[in-house]
Amino acid sequence: MKRLSLGRHRQFLFRTYLFLVVGLLVTATLLDMGFEYLETRISPEEDQWLAMSFDLIERELAVVPEDQRDAVSERLSEEIGLRIQVLQTDDIVSTTNSPAHTATLVDAAGDISYLRNAPSLNGLIRLGPIVQQRESLLLNMLPPLFYLSIFLVVGLWLRPLLKDLNLITSAAQRFAADYREPLSTADDTTQLTSLAKNLDEMSSRLSGLFRSQKELIAALSHEMRTPLARIRFALAVLGNKRGKDMQEQLDELSDDVQEIDQLIATMLSYARLDHPDLRMTWQYVPLDAWLRQSMEKCRQPGKEISVEKGEASGEIWMDPRLMGLALSNLLVNASHYAKENVRCTVRCNVEQYQIIVEDDGKGIPDSEGEAIFKAFTRIDDSRNRKTGGYGLGLAIVSRIATLHGGNVIAGQSDKLGGAMFTLSWARPEK
Repeated sequence: MKRLSLGRHRQFLFRTYLFLVVGLLVTATLLDMGFEYLETRISPEEDQWLAMSFDLIERELAVVPEDQRDAVSERLSEEIGLRIQVLQTDDIVSTTNSPAHTATLVDAAGDISYLRNAPSLNGLIRLGPIVQQRESLLLNMLPPLFYLSIFLVVGLWLRPLLKDLNLITSAAQRFAADYREPLSTADDTTQLTSLAKNLDEMSSRLSGLFRSQKELIAALSHEMRTPLARIRFALAVLGNKRGKDMQEQLDELSDDVQEIDQLIATMLSYARLDHPDLRMTWQYVPLDAWLRQSMEKCRQPGKEISVEKGEASGEIWMDPRLMGLALSNLLVNASHYAKENVRCTVRCNVEQYQIIVEDDGKGIPDSEGEAIFKAFTRIDDSRNRKTGGYGLGLAIVSRIATLHGGNVIAGQSDKLGGAMFTLSWARPEK
């Protein structure tokens, strides 16, 4: 598989390299042809300097007698550095009668002479020959060197890309074989760093999700084993008892079944919060009515829940169903561990909303401040349902806070002496 992957990379490199090189060569050729075409269309038919030179020479020679023209031509030749000759029309095999036309003559040595009809002289003026620059090997090598540089530049550009691609692909193959090892390629790449960083983050989240699911399954089986064991034991005992004892055992059996049902419902609530199709229903919710409705679901006998709104009033921006679930879990958790009193405080400032739930229980150790928000984490190791919960309530609260773009933190209550949970999320900009 690895050899096949490397072979595909080489094919990809070759195709990309060939495409870029051929594309650049074709582009350069078309541009060269286009420039030549534009030069022939835009440039004048006759060089202006050459035409002015012929006009000046013709004027100079036209004012002198014919027998002195050769001497004047020699003088002008010395002055301008080019040989000037006046030829008779009969000396030329073929020419044009157009005075504006300049003919170009190339001799065997490659030197160029210019010939132009001069009506005022009853002949023609020859200028030259002009010695042409001989071909240079270096100049001839420039075009091949230019195209060779294209091959070299493209190759140097593709080399780090291929290296990064091989690095990311190898790491992805290792991650596919073992999800416990997330990708870590961003620091080793040079060109594809942004892509590598995104893949590293994605693999890290996937790795955490896979581990969480495995831990969830293991913890779920452990949580359900205890009530199921009690059910099996009760069923075994029921076979030997009758009457009042039988009814008591059936009641306990019903409670155990109810416990399993509650656990499954809590598990489903937690699983739905991680579902990718979850849609938030954001809206402004009247605070008083929402608090009153949430409190009715959480009141427990022997526990007093007080509410303080402070300056918060009116409406709060949130998903009422999810935030109600979060508040319910916080209040139930506080009621389970509180001695007598639970306090719920709602605050609202310019930047954020806050819901603070405090109790007068034994509090939370500082070392457990972050761990308690993980699924199936409880401070005590007791499996007695009287202690309440399965270690999912605070995990649900943490997830809902994240969905609202906020967070939840645990601390110590200064007023009641027990635990304090602060759920915060940002206010929308108006």
